[in-house]
Amino acid sequence: MGKTRALSNQAIEQLKPRAVRWEMPDPGARGLGIAVHPKGNMSWVFRFRSPEDKGKPKKLTLGTVSLAPSKAEPQLGHPLNPTQARALAAAAMLDVQRGIDPTFVRRQEKAEAKREAVRDNTIDAAVIEFLKRYKGRKRQGLRESTRLLTAHYFGLKPDPEKPGEWKKSGKGVLGKWSGRPLASITKHDAIVLLDGLVDAGRGVTANRTLTTLKTFFDWCVDRDMRESSPVASLDAFAHETERERKLTAAELVAAWKVADREGYPFGRLVQSLILLGQRRDELRELPRTELDLNGTSIVLDDGSRWNEPLWTIPKERTKNGREHLVPLSPQAVALLKSLPTIKGKGWLFTTTGETPISGLSKAKKRFDEAMRAELRKADPEYKWEKWTLHDLRRTFYSGLQALGFSIEIAEACVNHSSGSIRGVARVYARHKYLREKTQAFTAWARYVDDLVNGRTASNVFPFQREQA
Repeated sequence: MGKTRALSNQAIEQLKPRAVRWEMPDPGARGLGIAVHPKGNMSWVFRFRSPEDKGKPKKLTLGTVSLAPSKAEPQLGHPLNPTQARALAAAAMLDVQRGIDPTFVRRQEKAEAKREAVRDNTIDAAVIEFLKRYKGRKRQGLRESTRLLTAHYFGLKPDPEKPGEWKKSGKGVLGKWSGRPLASITKHDAIVLLDGLVDAGRGVTANRTLTTLKTFFDWCVDRDMRESSPVASLDAFAHETERERKLTAAELVAAWKVADREGYPFGRLVQSLILLGQRRDELRELPRTELDLNGTSIVLDDGSRWNEPLWTIPKERTKNGREHLVPLSPQAVALLKSLPTIKGKGWLFTTTGETPISGLSKAKKRFDEAMRAELRKADPEYKWEKWTLHDLRRTFYSGLQALGFSIEIAEACVNHSSGSIRGVARVYARHKYLREKTQAFTAWARYVDDLVNGRTASNVFPFQREQA
C-alpha cells in the first residue's frame, strides 16, 4: 500500500466550513488534523491517548492554520503553517511515547507564564507578553508587519542576536515609562506622553500610539492584569486629513527612470509597486511561491477558462484577511522574471536570502534626491512635494479610474471591500472580476510604458462591464 501524502496547501485551502465543526486528518504527522469551524476559521489539533490518564482520548489545540512561509520557531497558540504544525505534532507524539501528557505540559506552561507575570509586574514585561500573545480582534493572529509596527510604537525592535526576542529602542512608550509597574500608569501619564508627541509635530504618531495603548490596556483588563484602562476615555489628540497625494505623469516617469538606475532590490521594488499597486509589505515580503509567471488555469463563474500569469496573495498576508488574485501584465511578468534569484528562503526582494529587504527609509531618502534632480532636468522650477511608497498605490487606483475602469474594478484590483458584497456571495465573487482585472492591470502597465518611453499615453482600453 502506498504511503498517504500530507495535505498540500491547495488541499487545505479547499476545506470548506459546514454547519457544525468537523476535522480533516493530516497524514503529514501522526495524530494531526485540521478543525474547520462553521465560521470558516481553521485550527491545527493533535489527538492522542493520554499516558497519564489511563489512555483517555484527548485533544491539544496547537494553533490557527496559516499557509504563509515563516522562519519563526513554531509555538503553541500561534498561527502555524503546515511545516510548523507537523513539527509540533511530532514533538507532542514523542512526549506521549515517553509517557508524558502534552496537555499537562501546556497547563504547566500557562501557569508558569502567569507566575512570571506576577514576579515581573512592570509595563515592560506586560508589553512583551502582549506582543507574544495578542491575536487581534478576529483571534487569527497578527501579521508580522502589524506586530512590528505595534512594537515600534511601544519602543521595541527585534533583537538581531536573539531571534524571537525584543530590545528597547529608547523611544516610544517605553522610552518614557520603562521600569514602572503596570498598575502605576495613569490617565495623566498618557496625556503627558501624547501631548509631548503633538507638541513635537508628531500628531499622527500620537493618534497611532493612543490606538495601540487602548488595545494594549483592554487586553490587560481582559487578562486580569489591571482593573481598568487609563486611556479608555481619551480621544484622538490630533486632527488628521485624509492623504490625497498622487504622483503626476512627470513624477511617475521620473520615479521609473530613477528606479531603473537604482536597480535591484529597491529600484525594482518601486517599479513593481508602480505596476501592481499593491501594499508595500505585500511586495516587500513576497515569496516566490506565490507567483505563477507561466499561467494559472482557473474556471470562471460563467464556465469559461482563464489562463494567465498570476500572483496569489494568501489571506494571511492581506490587510482584510481575504485571498487576493493579482493578474500579471506582460510588463510585470518581464520585470519579475528579470529579478535575480538569491539562495535562501525564497524571498523575491532580499539581499541576504534569509529575510526580505529592510532599510527602506534610507533607500527612499537617496531615491528622492535622485528623483528631484531628474525632475528638474525638464523643469528647473519644479517644486518638490514629498511622497511615500503608499502614494504609488493611490496613484494606481486613481489611474485605473482615469483610464475608464469602474470603481468596482479598481477596488477589486487593490483588494478593497466596499461592503456591497456580503456573506456567501463574497465567496462566489472570488473570480467575478478576474477577467476585468486582467484588462485593468494590462491597461495601466501599457499607460506607464507609454509615458516612460515618450509615446502618447494610451488612455482608452476596451472594457465591457459585467452585466448585473
